[in-house]
Amino acid sequence: MTLRIIYLHIFLISKYIIRFVDQIYLAVTIFLSFWLIIYVFRRKLEKYNLTVYPFFILWRKKAREYWFPRFSRSKGYRVYEKIALPLGFLLMIAGISTILYVIIEMLTIKPNQTPTIALKPIIPGLTISISQLPYILLAIGVSVAIHEIFHALSATSNNVKVKNGGVLLLGIFPGAFVEPDEDDFNKSTTDAKLKIIAAGIVINLVLALIALPFSFELPYLPSELSQGIMIEGIVNNSPAANASIHAGDVICYINGYRVTTLSQLHELLYKYNTVFITLKHPNGTLSNVTVNVLDHLLGVYVTYYIPDYLIAILTFFTWLFIVNFSLAIFNAAPLIITDGGKLFTELLKRVLGESNGEKISYYLQSLFFLIFIFAIFLSNRPLG
Repeated sequence: MTLRIIYLHIFLISKYIIRFVDQIYLAVTIFLSFWLIIYVFRRKLEKYNLTVYPFFILWRKKAREYWFPRFSRSKGYRVYEKIALPLGFLLMIAGISTILYVIIEMLTIKPNQTPTIALKPIIPGLTISISQLPYILLAIGVSVAIHEIFHALSATSNNVKVKNGGVLLLGIFPGAFVEPDEDDFNKSTTDAKLKIIAAGIVINLVLALIALPFSFELPYLPSELSQGIMIEGIVNNSPAANASIHAGDVICYINGYRVTTLSQLHELLYKYNTVFITLKHPNGTLSNVTVNVLDHLLGVYVTYYIPDYLIAILTFFTWLFIVNFSLAIFNAAPLIITDGGKLFTELLKRVLGESNGEKISYYLQSLFFLIFIFAIFLSNRPLG
């Protein structure tokens, strides 16, 4: 009997692994086929302003020189720029501090402990579920587009022309960019340069704060949006099992009272010895069952029932929060390839002079970048 159970477990696990590998294989096949077709037709795509490299597409077009001048030169927007400038430097400090914190924690953590912060790369099928990919890509696309728009708005606010704009695709990840006129940007004051850079950094923090109340990051939200109590599991020989209640059913009413929270469920079960329950089944039909609960327990494992469309919205806003909060922190860190690196360079050039500032900034950013890579390595190594 024991061997049968072991074989059954092995069979079920093998079945799951095969299905998972099949999904990964299909995703990789589609990914490689798409890029192969794009690369084969790269010459023909050039007439549409598309530049194609292996796993990289860039669409660049001459942009309008000034972006929404009435808005970007308004008093309200200039207040935003004044707030964004110091906030950009605070986010830079937060970015460096976070990276150092991760390193210290990962070097001192015990094998049985869970780190409070970990830097995990987004790898569909490995570090995140493939089902989450559409939400992530949409969140990245929205976040990067708004980020670049605010760079363009601040360029206009500071009388720097925008030369080009465009969108890109790196692997599966979308992006966007704006290119200020290089001569205008170089001739502008240090304050103007800092404002243009900081505007894009800080808008990601603003977007994160906007997304937070609508995301799964807030523990109260599921109960607020609940439209019933979902049965996740049934205890054998329990009142629920004897009443033919099944996993997947949703408790909508008990004795005529609407039930959407766990506290309501507990209150009604403790109030009555016999309950009349209205259930919604997975196929959408309703039924009524009478259950005797002499010990005031149904014998079920439950969670909040949230409709699929609300889960999709919450999932998108959750990723919108994660993407923007991550961008606000790590794009503000001085890591050569980030806006924080540009902010850091302009600051050091102002303090130490053009030549010295640029050299020292490059060396320090290179050091910070290596530290950042080390933090990622520590976050992804096995503990113990």
